[in-house]
Amino acid sequence: MRQGESPSGVTCSATERVPAGRATRLLLALIVLLGLGVRLQGLDFLAPHLMEPDGLVVDYQLRALEGGGPEHRAHALYAYYPHLVARVAALVPTALVAEREPRTLAEHLDFAGRQRLRGRVAVALLSLLAIPLSFWLARRFLPDPWPLAAAAITAASPFTLWFAQQARPHAAAASFTLLAVCAAVVLRASGSWRAYAAAGLAAGLAVGALQNGVAALCAVGFAVLARVRADRWRAAAGALLITAVVAAFVAALYPFLFAEQARSGVAVDERGTLALSQHQVFLGLFNGRGFPVVWRSLEEYDPLLTVLSVLGMLAALVLILRGRSRLGPARAADLAVVLAYVLPYLVVIGLYQRTYQRFVLPLVPFLAVLAAFGLHATWRAASARSRWLGRAVAFLAVVACVAQFAWAFRLGAVRAAPDTIEQAARWIEEHVAPGTDRVDVMPGLDLPLSRTPASIERDAVLRDEQSTPWFRHLADPRRASIDAPAYDLALMDLIAHGARQRAHGDAYGFARSLTGRYAVVIAWPQRYRPALRAVREGLRGQFELVARFNPDDPDTGEDLPLAHQDDELPYTTPWALRILEARCVGPSVEIYRLR
Repeated sequence: MRQGESPSGVTCSATERVPAGRATRLLLALIVLLGLGVRLQGLDFLAPHLMEPDGLVVDYQLRALEGGGPEHRAHALYAYYPHLVARVAALVPTALVAEREPRTLAEHLDFAGRQRLRGRVAVALLSLLAIPLSFWLARRFLPDPWPLAAAAITAASPFTLWFAQQARPHAAAASFTLLAVCAAVVLRASGSWRAYAAAGLAAGLAVGALQNGVAALCAVGFAVLARVRADRWRAAAGALLITAVVAAFVAALYPFLFAEQARSGVAVDERGTLALSQHQVFLGLFNGRGFPVVWRSLEEYDPLLTVLSVLGMLAALVLILRGRSRLGPARAADLAVVLAYVLPYLVVIGLYQRTYQRFVLPLVPFLAVLAAFGLHATWRAASARSRWLGRAVAFLAVVACVAQFAWAFRLGAVRAAPDTIEQAARWIEEHVAPGTDRVDVMPGLDLPLSRTPASIERDAVLRDEQSTPWFRHLADPRRASIDAPAYDLALMDLIAHGARQRAHGDAYGFARSLTGRYAVVIAWPQRYRPALRAVREGLRGQFELVARFNPDDPDTGEDLPLAHQDDELPYTTPWALRILEARCVGPSVEIYRLR
């Protein structure tokens, strides 16, 4: 029996941990490398023609940090998220993600997406930090090699990977939140000045990565309180040190809170709305409706993690009921520090009605540790009955980790394939005469094609749209010429609210008023974007459908996009299961011949 393990198989109160063996360290390094691989595969999906919504925030902040003027710092996007991810993205060389002097269409597309890809690279790399941290945290409670299971589940979580390949800060923030909790565990056990400084640094990074990182202060504060009796005056001084370090991070990474023109801060208005930077938290919506979102997010995006986490909970319950959950005082205190973060954060996002899927990401590493505990407890129980039964459970644990990575690689392969919008663009290249045949395009479709000067000027309103990086690149007078045919693309008049109302009221008439030879539209699911759905119905009722590109294989006509997230889309097939049958990503795109 190894040091620190009780007869029940639950780690006890030994304060000195046995260093991880060489084989364990090599396996952990391999898991990290595999985690990097699944994050880089398909990293440029849907770029630059349909980028993730929040990715434009990091994009804008990055451009503001790299030479933007006062007008950039007064923009709402500048103050939407703290600037840690944008500052890390600024360290990513542009040469890693784009050609310096693009000539071909493919090179220009790479160049147009360089800012967003720098943000994605930064988030993908920062999300890797959660892998060794999950291993470290699991070793506080489990003997080797079971912490490797926690690391593998974290590394290959489809839920984490879904957002780790996007230029929004949530996956990166999950790593820093876990770092802060781990630093709090060390502080609780040590109480050295180095531990206080490390806890302050980790908490500052968590707060600087995302606003919800403030929840990590619960664990840090609990650890400080746990040191009061032993440290006395040093605990008070350490708390001041942590406060000072976190305040320094806030000053550096929330500069918009202190600017004269800032429109963002922390305040509560008379309607009970909490303003937090550019976010609004409606205090009247803490009604418990977020708990179904939490469960659905785990079930839909990461079913294997969900099942293993439930196994871990059941195993813990059995041990408690049998009176065999002897953690010992040190490990019990470590668990209390972890729960000081996990439980308050879970309660808050569970109570809030407008909780989004990505809010659940910080819980994934902790659930991975719980899942590893469930596997270990099952192995112990099986081994007590039969050596061969124990080996069978160990084999199944390895299979579960391999299956998690297989899921992750499948998601990367689907994202790496030509998406539906790219396929529609290739169809146009094969069937439409450049420069002469006009193509009417629904808003939201920034086709990755070169446009004629007249087409760019006609849709000049898109120059100010942060969500259309490809059109902004085409309209930039500084860009080099593109060695590719140019097409006469025309944006449908559906941007203004009044125009959408008219199109919705007379979809058939609107479809007949289009002047192009072809029309390219997104087929949205029912009860979603009714005006755009009406336009598509108007086209389908009068004109010939000549091409359709759907992410699913086979195409069942579901019209459910497979892109960045599904906060407002109807639930049908669980997303983690859908990627097993998908052939690519993107919305359902249809092309109609008008004349």
